[in-house]
Amino acid sequence: MNKGRREFMLGAAAGAGALVLPGEQVLAGASGIAQLPPWPYGRGSFAPDTLLMFRGNPAHTFYGTGPIPEKPRLHWRFRTSSLNNLVRGRPTTWSGTGWTGTASKLGDYVYVGSPGGHAYCLEAFTGKLVWAHRGAGMFKGSPCVYDNKVYIGNTDNLLRCLDAATGKRLWAFNTGRDLDSSPCVVDGVLYIAGENGYARAIDPLTGKEKWKSFLGGIGPGTLLGSNGSETSPAIADGELYSATYDGDLFCLDTKDGKLRWKARTGDDTDASAVISGDFVYAAAEERASLLYCFERATGKEVWRYAGNPRGYWSTPAVVGDRIWIGGDDNQLHCVDARSGKGLWTYKTKGAVWSSPSVVDGKVVFGSRDGHLYCVDAESGAEIWRIRADGRIISSPCIVGGYIWIGSAAGYFYCFGP
Repeated sequence: MNKGRREFMLGAAAGAGALVLPGEQVLAGASGIAQLPPWPYGRGSFAPDTLLMFRGNPAHTFYGTGPIPEKPRLHWRFRTSSLNNLVRGRPTTWSGTGWTGTASKLGDYVYVGSPGGHAYCLEAFTGKLVWAHRGAGMFKGSPCVYDNKVYIGNTDNLLRCLDAATGKRLWAFNTGRDLDSSPCVVDGVLYIAGENGYARAIDPLTGKEKWKSFLGGIGPGTLLGSNGSETSPAIADGELYSATYDGDLFCLDTKDGKLRWKARTGDDTDASAVISGDFVYAAAEERASLLYCFERATGKEVWRYAGNPRGYWSTPAVVGDRIWIGGDDNQLHCVDARSGKGLWTYKTKGAVWSSPSVVDGKVVFGSRDGHLYCVDAESGAEIWRIRADGRIISSPCIVGGYIWIGSAAGYFYCFGP
């Protein structure tokens, strides 16, 4: 685990772990209520026309809708709250959006969490605050929207279910440790992993646990704030994929959580798995800095790509026979999904932890150098770049060509035509 990631996780690790939180409250904006129509998307947290969860669908293969503007402009920016604590004895301020921190969009509203301690509902095209829900720790992962409710984890150990219209908490589930994993809902069941080492199935209406399965990643040598499973579960065809700090990728049965197979990735695997056809893709950190392709039926390794020596925190994007993934080596990598052969790289001046979004034949992603980039998906040629106020480690939400993304310096932005 690299030094920057380790310090980020240690700073996030002090959680309350209690279901009754005296500091928890909802701050209302100008309206205080999001005007939402009845839920139109059935029994899952995914849709063909918007992004309701991390990577758009349970397989992690839907990245938004275009057209991507040729010269995007800033429509608004929103200043998030800040959280101050000590990291190795040094005062540290957390704000903006963290890793992974992708926003979700429902109707005319965007929902996003911040390490500054609040989950927000904002008017999508004005940036006006509707409500802000304050937790006892950091909201670092991506919110999942289902049935006009927002499901989001926090480093106070709680998975919260919030009313998407008002921000009021409807229920909370205590996972026991930090919760960076982002949930998804499939066929009326919510799935999530966590740093206590468990993958879980939960009733999204009541918060009642249906099953849990221990994946590991807890024990000697694990670092506070980086245990268990930080990946967001990938789900397809009754199979759930989640990886751990120990360097293992698990395939579980979604009905009961029973193990189907386990494969080695070799190091802490925070990047979430991606399912495409008969294969599942996963990438590990610096001690086994590899992008893998595994057979879904057996867990057998098909190929590995070793083009980046410094590790992966970026979840890959898979479209057709190509994969795009950001590396801690400051590059975006494009890889042939059939063979694992590297096709091209695009170099930035900072590590690429942002998970790339492939929309309209273009790849949009952020870098720790403080830029939002757009490159041609086929060739890697730069189309545009936008300077933000600080490093970008979260991932874009793209709907109708509008791009919502935050930086780690305290701002959340809307760029568009």
